[in-house]
Amino acid sequence: MNFNNFTSDLNGKTCVKCEKEAKFTGVDPKKAWYCQECFIQMVRNKFRSALSKKKIYKEADARDTLVVYDGSPSGTFLLNQIDDALKQITYKRLMVKPTVLVLVSESEEPEIQQVIKRVAEIKKNFLENVNWFIAHIAFCLYDEPSELKEFECNGIEKITAYKSLLASCSVPTYKKELERMLKEKCLQKLAESLKVTKCMVTDDADHLGRLALDQLCLGRGGSLSSLVTVAEKRNDFMIIRPLCDLSKREISIYNYLCKIDDHYIQFSHTQSQEKSVQTLTDAFIRTLEDEKFYSTINTVLSTASKIHNTNGKDGSRCSMCYVEVAEFQCETCSAVRNSCSENLNIIFS
Repeated sequence: MNFNNFTSDLNGKTCVKCEKEAKFTGVDPKKAWYCQECFIQMVRNKFRSALSKKKIYKEADARDTLVVYDGSPSGTFLLNQIDDALKQITYKRLMVKPTVLVLVSESEEPEIQQVIKRVAEIKKNFLENVNWFIAHIAFCLYDEPSELKEFECNGIEKITAYKSLLASCSVPTYKKELERMLKEKCLQKLAESLKVTKCMVTDDADHLGRLALDQLCLGRGGSLSSLVTVAEKRNDFMIIRPLCDLSKREISIYNYLCKIDDHYIQFSHTQSQEKSVQTLTDAFIRTLEDEKFYSTINTVLSTASKIHNTNGKDGSRCSMCYVEVAEFQCETCSAVRNSCSENLNIIFS
């Protein structure tokens, strides 16, 4: 990766922490610049702070956690941080008992085999002494949680049905939303199969900022805070987002500096030409960033964290997306259900 991708206008810049010559900045180059050592420490502190301020692992009997690796830079960073936290001597160790889940979204056999091969290589660098499992998102279609097998892609036999289900959705916006909900359903079923109640995901600030705007457009504005918070509780299952304060840029720089940026799993994705709320949201944010409105994502997330649902105070949640609702199902999920020709009742029951 080219060093110049991360730097610009370095003349006279000094580190905000130690006053050494600065080389790196996070989201907004008009604000804080860091030397290499302080930048690495700043990123690590953001990760640890996200977990410690919620006291997620204060109970000794609830430390088993599913750590998701999706082949992305954010996934690589997450593995590195968990690995580093377990080996920590100088600072307080993160009291977590991880099981790594490699979540596969590719549907072609050659690409799935490539994932299995790459996982064997990546495992030599991170968390080698913990259990690793590979599963396709299609695992969500199993009626009941099933036993996971090592060294193979679990749920592969459901891929055809999974593709058919997505193809049955006639509205691009609702298809993308259905994909998101199926992914979360998959994580929940995998956690049940492994008898784990916590799941760390790779959602960084850029992803969550876009998600917040997507959900606002889809009519779930009252539930934004739960969708972007560090820890989201869902009955006996908790989604943990330890990268919620980190941008993709910060993660990419960190991976480059720590020489872990060759532990990705890259694919040649064909970009969908279908217009949807999600693609328009992404284009909108990219335009603002290109015009140097660097704080767009931070502003969106800061605002979203303050929005809370006034409905569903009795604890009732939508049967599909799990946001708080006054009734059995939110209107957005009803629209998703109506746009699909296949029955979703078996999956979201």
